[in-house]
This record gives sequence, structure tokens and C-alpha cells, in this order.
Amino acid sequence: MKKLLLLLLTFTISFWVAGQNIESIRLADSSLLEPVSTNIDNLTIFEDSDPLCITLKYDITSFIRHKMKSEYINAEFRLHLTETDSIIKNIRLKARGNFRKGHCFFPPIYLNFKTDPIENTELGGYRKMKLVTHCSQSKSYENYIFREYLVYKLYNLFTDKSFRVKLLNIKYIDTGKRNHNYEQIGFLIEPLELLIDRTNSVEINSDFVKSGNIIEDEMDVVALFHYMIANTDWRAKGGHNMKYIKSLTEMTTRITPVPYDFDYSGFVNTNYAMPQEWTSINSITEREYLGYCRNNKEAYLRAIECFAQKKDSVYETIESFTHLNEKDKKRLVRFIDEFYWLVERPNVLMSIIERECRDITF
Repeated sequence: MKKLLLLLLTFTISFWVAGQNIESIRLADSSLLEPVSTNIDNLTIFEDSDPLCITLKYDITSFIRHKMKSEYINAEFRLHLTETDSIIKNIRLKARGNFRKGHCFFPPIYLNFKTDPIENTELGGYRKMKLVTHCSQSKSYENYIFREYLVYKLYNLFTDKSFRVKLLNIKYIDTGKRNHNYEQIGFLIEPLELLIDRTNSVEINSDFVKSGNIIEDEMDVVALFHYMIANTDWRAKGGHNMKYIKSLTEMTTRITPVPYDFDYSGFVNTNYAMPQEWTSINSITEREYLGYCRNNKEAYLRAIECFAQKKDSVYETIESFTHLNEKDKKRLVRFIDEFYWLVERPNVLMSIIERECRDITF
């Protein structure tokens, strides 16, 4: 009996020592341990313009093969806070975008954090977010992303009631058979729920929106902004590429339009964009005013003056954007020059608006 107890004791000690040695090996090999932060102290995502680094790990092969089905698949989301500190979330994602799912080899994505939200950040508690991806691996598509991102930043100059964006450096790790790994840029669009919380507003279903319910001055700024970037891929009626919110603090029963999706604009100038069927233009780089007709010319003048006041900020935002080369920025500046030539001649611009503006039923 004593021999049996001695044997058991020897085995137990040997097993414990072996375990300690294994743990020592793990601790000695820093590559086996990657610091992961489980708590983030009030990290702000959209406050600055510095790119954020993330990693998405999932079956990319299957995602691309079944992108038209838009079915959620499991993924690992890693947010890199520093070079050595990151946070990992188990999420789901799926392809989005009716046109781009068919056109893009790598379509835009919905990120769903419902089961594992990112707490203690601006994104804490928000479940679904839009990720704009590279579509194709060519250099031109990378520039499309930068230019569309820049459009969002330009619209932020005119109102806080607008979608903020965050530029991303994204590492894609494929868990599928083909091991298709990528490193690309993209950008995150502020969730609508965050926008309405930030502006103390509530979303209004576009099905219940009539032209007379929209705040006229804000609608005119939206329309003139679309005219500035030469975008006809929008309509107020039905909320095509438009969200509507109503303030809970301002003394009004009327609503604010919030535009999004600018890849069909002449400013972005993608090779797949085309004029919409409700326009008369032949090229996406042509401008056409799709705002509503107003009986009061002072309304047009207020909108034009708003753009005149923001002129310096518009040019500074473009020229200081370091992610585009100088040639591309000069092209964008020349494109905006054409618009501001009209802004500085308000009577000429008003005559164009009055000729091209749409009936209240548009």
C-alpha cells in the first residue's frame, strides 16, 4: 500500500512539474501570447482622421462565392489599439449593396456585433455597421474609396447631422481553402443609431416622408451639395440614398434629410457609375440640380451663401488629404472650381437651379 501511495505521489509531482515547464515555455515564447485588451476606456472612433487598423478573419473564399445570397457568416474582428494591444470580438458579417455585390469581386460588408458588442467606445451597444471595401485590388479602386471617404468629410463641413466616417487599414485573413489573404484600405460609416443619439434625434421612416415635411433650407443644402459633387444617384421621395431624422430638442415637427452613398458622383468618378434614369445628363461628371423648386428666391440665395462661407474649408479639406496624390487632388480642385465659379455668380447659379429644379412630387 505504501508503495502504491508513493507511486501516485511521484506521478502527481511529475505531472505538476511538466505542466509548469510547459507554461514556462509558453511565457518564454512571446509569439504565443498576444496582449488583448478586454476593456477600452471610452475610445472615440470618429473624432480624428487617423486611420484605424483592424483585422477580419473569416472564410473569405466562401464569402466571395456566396456574396449574392447576403447570408451572415461567422468572423473574428480584431481592433488594434496599439502595435501590441488589441481587442477581439466574435461577430457575423455579410455582403451588402445591390449593385456592388454583382459588380465587385470584394463587395461592401455589414458588420454585426449583436452577440459581442464593442463596449466603452463610441460604438458600444450599436449592432450593425457598414464597411466600405476595396471592391477590386486595382489602384483605381483604392482611389475610389479615398474619394468617396472625402465626400463624407466634405459634407460634415456643412452640418453635424451627417454620417461620420473612419478610414481603415484592414488585414483580411482567409480561413477558407484558398487562403486568400488581403491588406487593403476601407472605411467605416457611422451607424445611424449613433448619429441619432449624437444629434438627439429620432429616425423617420422614408415611407411616411412627404416633401412638405422636410426642412426646406436643409433640403436645399443637400441638393446643392449633390450638385457640387455632380451626384444624381439620389431622390428625396422614397429616401433613395437618404435617411430622415427628426430633432427631439428643436421646436419643429419637420425633418432633416441625411444623404449617403456617393460612389456614383462625378467627384468620385468610378468606372461603373452611370447617369440615373431620372436625369438628362450624358456623363456622371456633368451636373444637374435635382432639388425641389422654390417660389422664394431667397431660399436659393441662403443655400448658395452657405456654400460661399464654406469655400475655404472645402478646398482645405481636399488639399490637406494626404492619401491622394497631388495629380488626383488637382483634378478634384478643378472639378470643385467649376462649382465655385457659379457660387461666386449667384444669379447665374439661380437661373440654372430654376431651370433644372424638380416638381414637389419628384
